[in-house]
Amino acid sequence: MLNQIDVNVPENSRVIAERERLLRNPQGFETVALRSEPYVYYIINQLKKNNLPVELALIPLIESAYDPLATSSAHAAGLWQFVPVTAREYGLQQNSSFDARRDLIASTSSAILLLQNLNNRFNGDWLLTLAAYNAGEGRIRRAIEKNQAKGLPINYWSLELPTETMHYVPKILAIIDIIKNNKRYGIKLPDCNYENSLVRIDMSKNISLAKIAKYTGISLNELTSYNAGYVQQTVNGPFHLLVPYTHAETLFKKLQAENLVANEITELLQDIPHSNMPFEFSHSNSIQYNSITSNSDRERNVRKIAYLVKAGDSLYSIAKNYRVKITDILQWNNLKNSRVQEGDILTINLASANPI
Repeated sequence: MLNQIDVNVPENSRVIAERERLLRNPQGFETVALRSEPYVYYIINQLKKNNLPVELALIPLIESAYDPLATSSAHAAGLWQFVPVTAREYGLQQNSSFDARRDLIASTSSAILLLQNLNNRFNGDWLLTLAAYNAGEGRIRRAIEKNQAKGLPINYWSLELPTETMHYVPKILAIIDIIKNNKRYGIKLPDCNYENSLVRIDMSKNISLAKIAKYTGISLNELTSYNAGYVQQTVNGPFHLLVPYTHAETLFKKLQAENLVANEITELLQDIPHSNMPFEFSHSNSIQYNSITSNSDRERNVRKIAYLVKAGDSLYSIAKNYRVKITDILQWNNLKNSRVQEGDILTINLASANPI
């Protein structure tokens, strides 16, 4: 997200006030940002697939603090905080065993459709779109019509809106500014690690999350968060189980031994070339994926990573850290010189590296 933010954040009093309030508790901001793993990888992937701004992945940060189990006083639920009426309109199933509003895959799909519809209805204006996401399309239209009748501007900043909505959009803009300029504000963003992203295991039978927790190092609380749609903490309904990549292979084999799984492990990010992803990753042959590792590389036990260049990095420090030669890094990335800058992504081939 940091590498793709393309928003000019206005320095008006409302944005400044929200930013100052957030920065009074930097540890709280960092905690919520960390909680966004592992959901944010999938959400950003889906936003990019639908040609939407990646900054929209910040909506759950405000709506639910990235807690799929969050429920508001207005009965909104899940990461995206769908109220029941909107959930029904956008096809999110709710019954005694499954609440799709809390399911990462279903709720993200519906949220994207809702955001697309709102943005089309407000002629591509993202500030009005975000305001409508918070207050409802009708409330924003009435505010626009009221200003039109008085001959007043109809942009977001000129509208008279509910107090919550008056804070909502400036808060998102303030968060964008904090993320974009995190070093200036002394905020430590979580490191990206692909192995923390979720993968999907399709189940063939009902099974309790408590039993699955016994098969892996994931706590029941964590497992319940990743699979919050299962109201009774039992996998049923869509029969898909979401677990972090790093636990997937071991868990899959244990479930397979009891005939509880239907298919191979499915990566939620399988349609993204990993060479373009700003995180390190490792592979397991039992997981099907598109990656920068070729079949011949696997035969030679080659491990490749995609490394995101950070502030202060140099080819010397990167080469020293991974015990490879600078000349190797230059060759693997078709670089003509050793200059790299923050945000560059380098392919590093660990297995075939020449010893120092």
